[in-house]
Amino acid sequence: MNTKVAQNEVRKNIIELFEINNLSEDKQEETISRIGKIIFQSVLMRVLPILTEEELAQYEKLVENNVEPDALLDFFFERIPSFLQIVAAEAENFKKESTEVLSQIK
Repeated sequence: MNTKVAQNEVRKNIIELFEINNLSEDKQEETISRIGKIIFQSVLMRVLPILTEEELAQYEKLVENNVEPDALLDFFFERIPSFLQIVAAEAENFKKESTEVLSQIK
C-alpha cells in the first residue's frame, strides 16, 4: 500500500472514529492533525521495539534530518507489514481512552 492511500485511510478512520465529519474543513484538518500526532506517538511506542538495530539507526537519521512525514511513513510501511493495522488499533485505543476520560468528567 502506498503512503498516500494509507494516509487517506488513517484520515478517514479518524474522521469516522471521532465523528468530526460535521466540522468545517479547516476544523477537521486541525483536529486530524492534533489527534494524528497523539496517535503517532503511541504507534511509535509499538513499532520502534520491532525494528532491528540497523533500522533504528536509519530511523534516527531520518528524524535528525527532519524528513517529511511521508518519508517516515514510507520507512515504517516498508519495514513493518502490519503498520496500518497498528495505526488503526492505536486510533481505536485513543478513542476508547478519550471516551473514558470524558465520561468521568461529566
